[in-house]
Amino acid sequence: MMQLKYLLLFAAIGLQFPTTGRCQPEKTAADRVNEATQNLQNKQKFLLQYKFQPGEEIRWNVEHVATTKAQISGKNETTSSRTESTKLWKVSSIDSIGNITFVHSVESTKLWQKIGDDEAISFDSTSTDEVPNEFFGTSEMIGKPLAVITITPSGKVVDRKSSIEQIDFGIGDICTPLPEKPIPTGHRWYVPTEFTANDEDGKRLHLKARLHYQLTKIVDSKAYISFRTEVLTPIANDKVRSQLLQKLTDGYIAFDLQTGRMAKKEIEWNETVQEYAGPDSFLQYNGKMTEQIVADEPSKAGKVRVSHSDPATKIKRPEDEPIIRK
Repeated sequence: MMQLKYLLLFAAIGLQFPTTGRCQPEKTAADRVNEATQNLQNKQKFLLQYKFQPGEEIRWNVEHVATTKAQISGKNETTSSRTESTKLWKVSSIDSIGNITFVHSVESTKLWQKIGDDEAISFDSTSTDEVPNEFFGTSEMIGKPLAVITITPSGKVVDRKSSIEQIDFGIGDICTPLPEKPIPTGHRWYVPTEFTANDEDGKRLHLKARLHYQLTKIVDSKAYISFRTEVLTPIANDKVRSQLLQKLTDGYIAFDLQTGRMAKKEIEWNETVQEYAGPDSFLQYNGKMTEQIVADEPSKAGKVRVSHSDPATKIKRPEDEPIIRK
């Protein structure tokens, strides 16, 4: 009766009857400041635009590591690779409406690859060592213009001149596309794309997909943008899915609002499929790519001594099928 009396009393004066659970800790001053800052950012809008000057040179260090594990017909193989390179943009002009034209190249690179039990191979463009056959094609491109590209201030590519085949890694175009108008934190935008794959009968499939971007926060004049790949067309089976593993990305970008360029990008891959090539088959792909802006100190590509072996041999690329030796 006494407990019922107090229960009715608390109900009558609009209070919640105390429970035996632990009380929530009070928010600290830092918590309240962060909450107020986030609430303010949610009401503010930010204009994200690329800003370059004619004659400017911008460099990024790019590191990409990946491991592929495959099993087919009871045979297992692991392929590992690592790439470190310096990417360079030389801004040639900016037109009257703000479109930016730049020359894209790679100043230097270090490559390493190991397939199964084979001896690892490597290549350093700053070295005068002989170039392995597997990296011959790559060595020929170091220090040379790969493309001349024109973008709008929001990053849309309006012109591209290049003799090099563009490989689709599922990470979008050379520039992250940005909204043309100011946006608040939490804003989402989408860029459509399309992937191709072969089904079990060898029929070519066209799969609709998109890159999903979201402005998550603003910290120290940097806009943090998360992104991920979304395949919109239903994937029929793991045979098809196995051909998309390297294109199913998940990552973030730190965009410098003051300088108008990407300060950092991180992308991760962590995908697995079973029975993609038979009942006992297995394919796993893990990778990470990081781009970090660097100072304007030029890298030296170095002189490369080319081997006289067969130049048709090329490095195993991400879209190639796993190599399982007989």
